[in-house]
Amino acid sequence: MIHDVSTDVDDPPPFVALRDTRLACKNGANYSGGIHNPSDIQPQIFTQSRDKIFNAALAAANALRWHIAAAVEAEGRIEATATTRLLRFKDDVVIRIRAQDNGSGTRLDIRSASRIGSSDFGANAKRIRTFLHELNNRLKTNT
Repeated sequence: MIHDVSTDVDDPPPFVALRDTRLACKNGANYSGGIHNPSDIQPQIFTQSRDKIFNAALAAANALRWHIAAAVEAEGRIEATATTRLLRFKDDVVIRIRAQDNGSGTRLDIRSASRIGSSDFGANAKRIRTFLHELNNRLKTNT
């Protein structure tokens, strides 16, 4: 069952600001996803600068009404909590933005993890898709 989805299954973005919260919940802080992630959930590569991607990502998270726990531009890290509408479950999100290893652009990875339950019924993957759609729309309108 999937309840922790990341665009980078080999090196998922870690929770820092929300680490204690994650450790106190049933599903913990360690990444528990893996090869079962949906195939369209992949790292995103952009030609824009890291600071532009960071600002657009923070604006997208705010537009989605996530509660921002940390936004550390120097680290390229955003952490937030998303609350589901129907049952008010809290799921945690961490976004990592960094320069590509080869220096050609900016890479964004995102991880969304449920605090409870062994299956999220696709909610975390949907949250990532919705965020990426919002982010891409913001980048298109701000170029």
